Amino acid sequence: MSNYLFGTCPYNKNHRIMLFRMPGHIVKCMQNYRGPPLHTCKYNATHRVLDMEEHLKECEDYMKFTETNSYIADSYCIANTIHGTSVLTDEDTV
Repeated sequence: MSNYLFGTCPYNKNHRIMLFRMPGHIVKCMQNYRGPPLHTCKYNATHRVLDMEEHLKECEDYMKFTETNSYIADSYCIANTIHGTSVLTDEDTV
């Protein structure tokens, strides 16, 4: 058995593709697709879906992105507190 991870082509569910080849495959397969328009996920361009809202509830790449941004924002606030600077603008205090 192969050591590569496989995924299913969003344009043809019968296509099982090695994940590292998925971007190139999608470009080719998209040209022959005749179904309803698929939306491209902003967090992983190989994700093509009908309902983006439903997709984001389960998208691992979206979850990683939001966790990372939350961590960065928390770190920024902690750093500003330690250094005695305010993260509030003049508009926030009015």
